[in-house]
Amino acid sequence: MKALIVCKDSNGGKETETCKLIKKEGFEIVYAWKNTLSKKHLEDVDLVISIGGDGTALSASHYLEEKPLLAVNSDPNKSEGALTTLSVGELEEKLEEVKKGFEIEYLERIEVYINGKRQDFLALNDVFIANEKAYLISKYKLSFNGEQEEQMSSGIIFSTGTGSTAWFKSAGGTPFSAQSKFIKMIVREPYHGRNMKFSLVQETIREKDDVEIEILSDSVLAIDSIREFKLKKGDKVKIKISDKPLKRIV
Repeated sequence: MKALIVCKDSNGGKETETCKLIKKEGFEIVYAWKNTLSKKHLEDVDLVISIGGDGTALSASHYLEEKPLLAVNSDPNKSEGALTTLSVGELEEKLEEVKKGFEIEYLERIEVYINGKRQDFLALNDVFIANEKAYLISKYKLSFNGEQEEQMSSGIIFSTGTGSTAWFKSAGGTPFSAQSKFIKMIVREPYHGRNMKFSLVQETIREKDDVEIEILSDSVLAIDSIREFKLKKGDKVKIKISDKPLKRIV
């Protein structure tokens, strides 16, 4: 079985020791540093193993459409481990299970289009759109379910169930299941002026739906707080639930 190991640094530390363990267990190993990972690394591998924290697992997940992900927490004392629920100490036993077969859970993700072009990265947690300067108000035109509004706010969060216990919850959203066949949107701090009353502030986007945003001020779009895209006035963004959930080995 061939595995791609994705970690911060495979030269030293706990990650290196874990990689040696995987090799000892009879896996053919190839390596990639999370910041240089590309789709080319996924050729001819059976699965991807991320070793690090949730950030490493998220980075690895962005490139995966068909390959399953096994997420390992290399330092539970420092990492929250929402995605990386498997510790290094449990890895040896898990690898024995993986060689015989493994169980998968499907985690829904978000698809992003910018000016009609589908972006390569699928969001596992959330997509955020806001003014590129956090202290300035975001201006945009939001279209959903036949309604259209010009809004001003401190930004928009689109969240999966996986991400709903994080930033989305902190912004006032209610967490929901990672397997839910929908994503949710919340407008952060909408500006309700004398002539501005918004109705599109907390919405559920289902499989047949999409949300369109026309950018009215220079902005930034972030996928999982990792991948960043600059947006200019007039750019158009479309957000929808992906038909390619992440396959996570449990």
